[in-house]
Amino acid sequence: MIPLRKRDWFGVAAFDPGPARIDRGGFLYLLDEVGSTSDFLLDRGDVADGRLCRWDGWGWQVGDRQPLPPPSEPRSGSVVVARRQTRGRGRLGHRWHGGNGLAMSWLINPLPVGQAARLAVWTGLIAVQSLRDLTGEPIRLKWPNDLRLHGRKLGGILLDMVVRGAQSRFVAGIGVNVGDWAPDMPDDLRQTSVALQPAPERWLFLSHLAGTIMRRWDAEVPRFLEAGWSEYRDAFNEVDDLSGRRIALTCGHETLMGIAEGIDDDGALKLRTPDGELRRLHAGDVHITGTVQGED
Repeated sequence: MIPLRKRDWFGVAAFDPGPARIDRGGFLYLLDEVGSTSDFLLDRGDVADGRLCRWDGWGWQVGDRQPLPPPSEPRSGSVVVARRQTRGRGRLGHRWHGGNGLAMSWLINPLPVGQAARLAVWTGLIAVQSLRDLTGEPIRLKWPNDLRLHGRKLGGILLDMVVRGAQSRFVAGIGVNVGDWAPDMPDDLRQTSVALQPAPERWLFLSHLAGTIMRRWDAEVPRFLEAGWSEYRDAFNEVDDLSGRRIALTCGHETLMGIAEGIDDDGALKLRTPDGELRRLHAGDVHITGTVQGED
């Protein structure tokens, strides 16, 4: 289990999301249990028990445990972290099963029109870089949003939005397996998943994981939205878990076979089909079937 005190499972005093988020006066919602952290921040979830935390310039002021309704107008920079998600979501409507790990969503605003697809893949890259630097583990990114370690799934990224009238609200969500598996973790997923274990010489609290991702994301997102992939291409190639592999990609009722050849400037996967055609795909379930040199 994660070595945290029962009342402070997150390690709130050690949470440093960086000046970009603190200066905006965003709230930190620490929820005991919620259906989905992203749904909560999008104001389409249920009331959840937890604590509302405010930064006062010296540190986090932690409110009393109470029922907290989803914010109808969340403050810019707000972050939601839950000890347990009961309806966590992955891509394409899949359920996200996490361990006793990090379940976090944060508000993105404003997001330029047409940027969501490539920002989702880039967010995965930022999470991988942040966690590699903090933990020293060789974490990789499986397009578009799976975090992988030693060939197993460590976590995932999801961007979501809600439109109300002329207003759009975007959030990014991340789930990272940490510590022991939850009792309801399906056996088949335990065989294909992996979890981080705290390393006191590098990190101890969930807030360390959350903070390192938040600081990097906020610091670099303006540059990415302006310059695109040109400044991140090499970094992506270093952690790309698909490039050069034979894959099967299912999108709707169609399954495409071929070799992954990286991504384009919009974050779409480039797939070389057996007949030599280069396809660009923006969504789908990917299964690794082998490498160019031979089957794994």
